[in-house]
Amino acid sequence: MTGKLALASLLLTAACAGPARVRVQFAGAPPEALVTVDDRYIGKLGRLQKAGGIELPEGTHRVTVEAVGFFPHDQLVEVSAEAPPPPVQVELEAIPD
Repeated sequence: MTGKLALASLLLTAACAGPARVRVQFAGAPPEALVTVDDRYIGKLGRLQKAGGIELPEGTHRVTVEAVGFFPHDQLVEVSAEAPPPPVQVELEAIPD
C-alpha cells in the first residue's frame, strides 16, 4: 500500500507543478527600451540582457519592445522546453524627424 501512496503523491506533485519554464534571452538596442511580455512590463532591454533573460512558461508569448523616438518592435515568441527559442533580437528603428 505504501508504494501506491508514494506513486500517487509523486503524480499529484507533478500535476501541480504547472507548465515548464524556459529561459528566453534578449539582444539588441537601445538598452533603455522597455520590454513587455503578454502586456506585462518586464524591464529594460539592457537589464534583461545583463540578467541573461527571463523565464517564461511554455506556449506562445507576445513580446513588445518600445523606446521614445523609436518605432516599436512586436513579435510572437514560441517557448518550448524541447526546443528553447533563439534570443529575441531587437534593433529599434529611429522615427525620422
